[in-house]
Amino acid sequence: MIKGPGFEIRVCRSSACPMAAMEIEPVIPLLKEVLEEARLEEFFASIAPQARKKFRFRVAVAACPNACTQVQIADFGLVGQMVPTLAGDCVSCGVCEEVCEEGAVTVNDRWPLFDAERCLNCGLCIRACPKQVLVPEARGYRVLVGGKLGRHPQLAREIRSLADEATVVELLRKVLSFYKTFCRRGERLGTVIQREGWEKFCSFLREPAQDVPSN
Repeated sequence: MIKGPGFEIRVCRSSACPMAAMEIEPVIPLLKEVLEEARLEEFFASIAPQARKKFRFRVAVAACPNACTQVQIADFGLVGQMVPTLAGDCVSCGVCEEVCEEGAVTVNDRWPLFDAERCLNCGLCIRACPKQVLVPEARGYRVLVGGKLGRHPQLAREIRSLADEATVVELLRKVLSFYKTFCRRGERLGTVIQREGWEKFCSFLREPAQDVPSN
């Protein structure tokens, strides 16, 4: 875990994990830079001076949909994804269908068919293909926001799929801008979104990120 003034970043062991769909190491310093720029500890001190130390904006990054870092309960979460596609002559061995835990792959007598509604873009079928004819068509991050535990737990919701690093940075800036604009007592982002409304939050994300004074 990486801790900073007013925030924390939970990171999975992607470099040592065979399930990793993304190399997440490059995005971590970018997230840390944005969070430091937000001066969250000063912001918390301005709205709740006596309790500022207990408030933290929680970020979690997982290299694959197994989400070991519990991105579903983070304020801002990233999940690595890779979209499979066929790039060679399939021998219809059925290995990809066998290893898929979601039942998203069906092999006919010519090639595999992918059910986009079921597929989590984990890349397991790509790694399992003995002929290496399944490859990533695209890679990126699934971006989730607003997860939390506590008295009224709720799971994070998706705001973007297959986002690149630049998009992730832009979204984090906008999410932090929304949070600092509407947070009243240091409550979690999910509570703020619930109070202000999902449509208002999504509309805010479509606007340019704004610098919000810390005090």
